[in-house]
Amino acid sequence: MFPTRILIGGFAACAVSLGLGRFAYTPILPLMGIDTESAGWLAASNNLGYLIGAIWASWAASERERHRLLNFGLALVALSLAAMALTHDELVWNLIRLAAGMGSALVFVLGSALVVPRLAELGRAKLSGLHFGGVGLGIFASGSAIAWIGAKGGDDSAWWAAGGICAALSATSFFCLRHLSQPRPAGTTAPAPPVPFPLPLLAAAYFCAGFGYIITGTFLVVVVKSTPGLESWANLAWVVVGLAAMPSAAAWGWVAEHKGYAPALGAAHILMAAGTALLALFGHPAAVFLAALLYGGTFLGIAGMAVAFGRAITPTHPARTMGILTALFSVGQIIGPVVAAKLAESGGWMPALLCAAAVTMAGVPLLTWGELRRRRSSSCRS
Repeated sequence: MFPTRILIGGFAACAVSLGLGRFAYTPILPLMGIDTESAGWLAASNNLGYLIGAIWASWAASERERHRLLNFGLALVALSLAAMALTHDELVWNLIRLAAGMGSALVFVLGSALVVPRLAELGRAKLSGLHFGGVGLGIFASGSAIAWIGAKGGDDSAWWAAGGICAALSATSFFCLRHLSQPRPAGTTAPAPPVPFPLPLLAAAYFCAGFGYIITGTFLVVVVKSTPGLESWANLAWVVVGLAAMPSAAAWGWVAEHKGYAPALGAAHILMAAGTALLALFGHPAAVFLAALLYGGTFLGIAGMAVAFGRAITPTHPARTMGILTALFSVGQIIGPVVAAKLAESGGWMPALLCAAAVTMAGVPLLTWGELRRRRSSSCRS
């Protein structure tokens, strides 16, 4: 299959899974008329659904089942976004967001499992970063078209728009990937030697990233709209996040290739934490847009590098490692919005965002410690 068709299908799948399935909620949230604690629980429900969906995807044994679940996930995300417009019952909303999270995980995990290995088989492995850039497209759509429709017609109109755009992207992904099969394993190729980096330290750092990133990703538009004088900049800041996210996975992949995974991950953690702190401490448009640029330019890169690093650490057990990393990242995502909402209710958004920045930064010494142990191990072997 021609790589362009694979990339279009994967790009659209990523836009559906995270760009819309998770983050369409961010610019619509201020229109929904709910309190901060309820907003935090809605985000947690979506992230719990993602964890369930990721586990479900890992159980898909056959190629036919993987395709069936991928197509089910594409439909589920589109339908769940539109279904948010059908009710204003918060319990039902939580159930719908749970379903959206499950669909998002099915699309992201299974779509990536189809696209990334096939690109590698075709000798185009470096194009996989473009596949993940689809998340930025979904965020761009949510901050522009969906937010504009919501400003004119309210949250119900915004959810209908999100469902419609998602349906179009889901159809695109379906038609581009429907004939894509899993590549045949080489069988005779020996796995690369494992990188002597402690997996528990990487997993702990990835938990920190999940906790910190989801707080900013969930509440950025709400925070900017609640800051006097910045209300009109909120949706544009979210568009900047989407634009910065599109090339970020490919860019950070290049950095990791040349500088090493642990140093690159540490740098991305520092930049993401700096962006979150800027949002917390400075109520100026320049600070907001720099924060959006730093956030959009790092969160996808962290995810991509962490997963690739995990596979390098345990080349003979990549699926198990992916499960461990996904589980801890998801736990961070579930806890983060609830903790942030509690802090915001009692002390405003500054302590919530500074908490996110501090936890993100906590990943840096973990990665540094692991890198020192890796270098010590490598020097002993030589």
